[in-house]
Formats: sequence, C-alpha cells, structure tokens
Amino acid sequence: MKKYIYITFVVILSGFYSYSQNKPTTLKCKSKTIERVRKHCVCKDIEQYVKKNYDILSVSSFAKSGINRIYTRFNISSNGKIENIEVKGFSPEMEKEAIKTLLSFPDIIPANTISEASSTNVNDFYTIMIQFEIKNTITNL
Repeated sequence: MKKYIYITFVVILSGFYSYSQNKPTTLKCKSKTIERVRKHCVCKDIEQYVKKNYDILSVSSFAKSGINRIYTRFNISSNGKIENIEVKGFSPEMEKEAIKTLLSFPDIIPANTISEASSTNVNDFYTIMIQFEIKNTITNL
C-alpha cells in the first residue's frame, strides 16, 4: 500500500513540474518552478533589459516635460520571440522605440510544448511599463 501511495505522489509531482515547464522563460528565471513566480521573473528580466536599452536620447525631443510612460503588452511565441506587441504612449516615436527595444530582447527560452492542445501561452500576455523623466532646464543668457 505504501508503494502505491508513493508512486501516486511522484506522478502528481511530475505533472506539476511538467505543467510549470510549459511556459517561456529566460536564463535567469529557468530555475523557478512555480508558474506565477516564473512569469513575474520573466517580466522583471525584460523590464531590466528595456531600462538599459531604451534609447531615451532619440525620443527626448518627442517626449513631454516630466514623467513619460509607455505601456506595453505582448505575448511570447512558442519559438521564443516577442510578438503581438501593443503599445500606448505619448507619441508614436516613443512607441516605435519601445517596440524596437522589445523585439531586440535576446534571452527567451521557448516553452516546452508537448502538443498544440496543451499550449496555453497563446493568450498569456505580459505587461511592462517603460517610464523615464525629462527635465527641462531654463538657461538665462
């Protein structure tokens, strides 16, 4: 009887593990086994990349004075590419730079999809806000 219970327990755990491995991830987040924690880690990883690589200087002439926010929403395809990017920002130039930066993210490990029926990452959206501040200085000549 104990062997039967033990085998059932192992089967249940392996089911949870395989389900949690069925989502895209990054190298930093690969060791996370809980799906919600992994998704949060992936968002933070992409967010840090965007902070480093978003070219604020190229869009500063289109930005307003003060805090600027660009809201992005996207999903990750089964081959590990960011796609279906939706962007809302103050100007189209800032939105284009956000899309360009997101598309250049290199470190996504694709989901391990067992079959098309079990692939649930199609409707799994990720949301990231890009925020920066423009300070106008007045010079007296």
